[in-house]
Amino acid sequence: MVKVGIVGATGLVGDKMISVLQESSLSISELRLFASAKSTGRTINFRGLPHAVEIIQNDSWEKGMIILGATSSETARQWIPDALNAGAYIIDNSSAYRMDRDVPLVVPEINRGAIKSHHRLIANPNCSTIQLVMALGPLRSIAPFEWVSVTTYQSVSGSGRDGIAALNRQEEKSPEVGSFHRNIICEIGSTEPSGYTGEEIKLVMETPKILEVNFPVFPACARVPVVTGHTESVTIKFSKNVTAGKVRQRLEEASGVQVSDLGCQPVAVEGTNHTVVGRIRNHPMDQSVIQFWVTADNVRKGAALNAVQILELLVAQQTTGPA
Repeated sequence: MVKVGIVGATGLVGDKMISVLQESSLSISELRLFASAKSTGRTINFRGLPHAVEIIQNDSWEKGMIILGATSSETARQWIPDALNAGAYIIDNSSAYRMDRDVPLVVPEINRGAIKSHHRLIANPNCSTIQLVMALGPLRSIAPFEWVSVTTYQSVSGSGRDGIAALNRQEEKSPEVGSFHRNIICEIGSTEPSGYTGEEIKLVMETPKILEVNFPVFPACARVPVVTGHTESVTIKFSKNVTAGKVRQRLEEASGVQVSDLGCQPVAVEGTNHTVVGRIRNHPMDQSVIQFWVTADNVRKGAALNAVQILELLVAQQTTGPA
């Protein structure tokens, strides 16, 4: 039995975490739900019982409980130190601690071994990074990557409930500059001095950390008028010639990956757990270059499900020792 907390339980990702936990086989002795003062008085049903939403306090945390964080990075830096000091374990979905040297950044199908017995803070990667490494991870053993290029077409749910609400409002009007409706916004997050956005830098930095291999990632991220499901166009330059057939075989054998030339569309993956890879092909002028598309539910596998999978790993380690 495990005691679980969710911080940010009333947000889009927090709500999906509750849903994924509902479906899991985990034996949960107690579930505590935390949110800001805006959620005062709210209750949420979990496994047939109402759970009152608690307001985050410095003394909310208990030794040994496992907390799933679904807050902004700024908020995470406020509550996580207190939770760690209280002896809690934390799986944080924000970017606050992802690149800290001593914090593992984990996608269970790819690098579950990164979690050691002394780790009490584990970072959940960015949604676009998770589905990218789900496709790259099984291919590492074919040949080293010289570089990877990825262009993302990210749904508005990546900006939370506010993004979905904005798209719904805008669909009732004519398209406008800066709106999601019938438009593509060619930047996600603030632009850094390098000219890259925060979302692009996450792909550059997080991908090699998870795969434990150093190679350059060339990203370009855009927001598209889709509610749920991120799609990525990926190009890999290998160190030697590689056949599309070999790549397809490795991906078909990979846990959590589904190869489908028809399914690489957001409407086909919404509500599912797998990462879909399709249109696997060699570049006609360079047989060391492979291209394909990757699609996944960004709120589910890209956030909530991945966090719950890490939670399951922690519980297993505490019960039987490291896998």
